[in-house]
Amino acid sequence: KVGISLCTDGHATRIAGSHLCKLEKGMAIIVSPALPTVEVERSPDFRECIIVAEMSTISGETAPFFPRMLPVISASIPAFHLSQDMERRVLETVRHIEEREALSPEEEMFRSMNERLAELLRLQIILEVMYEMATDKRPAEEKVSRGEQIFVGFMQSLGQHYADRYPVSRYADEAHLTIRHFSTLIRQYTGQTPMLWITAYTISQAKHMLSQTSLSVKEISERLGFPEQFTFRKYFKTHAGVSPTDYRRKE
Repeated sequence: KVGISLCTDGHATRIAGSHLCKLEKGMAIIVSPALPTVEVERSPDFRECIIVAEMSTISGETAPFFPRMLPVISASIPAFHLSQDMERRVLETVRHIEEREALSPEEEMFRSMNERLAELLRLQIILEVMYEMATDKRPAEEKVSRGEQIFVGFMQSLGQHYADRYPVSRYADEAHLTIRHFSTLIRQYTGQTPMLWITAYTISQAKHMLSQTSLSVKEISERLGFPEQFTFRKYFKTHAGVSPTDYRRKE
């Protein structure tokens, strides 16, 4: 699927492709298989509105210009502060789509027409936002610092291997740096050590699975690479302040 995510409240930091994107209210970011995304952090009040459509639908309906437009967008930072008018249009379109999808015509013909109308609404707003992003005269990007390069690579690797419970030394080896140099660059760029980022990412994944899935605590501990459930429970309580069970109950 491909589309957009609009931040409606709070803030978050994500790595999309090879870019570090800092999102705040009114900013949209491209959602695409071509831009694998790792979430670095999000504020407790972060909220987003996501509109996606099948890649085949968009590319089929918009050939031949869509295949040429996406690289233009992804070549730069794939996050963009929408104009107030466009932000309002996105939210209104989401409301119209929800209203359309709430309908349930009994006849097959009207049900199919209703689904097609919702699909066209999604397609139109996605393309409108992408058009605004692609045609915007954004200033040239500043040269990426060494610290940012290392941090982006670290977070991309962490997003793939967090369940392997790699030590900091493994990520330093991937960056072809000593542990000391690697840790210094990460700390200088982010203000936090690599170990703190590993912990924060692991806890973030655990919270997501506790609040958004029906997986048992045992299954979650296994997915996160903990050797036993007790170790995960202790780890989570140490860093989240509550037990996994209490966190799930509050959510």
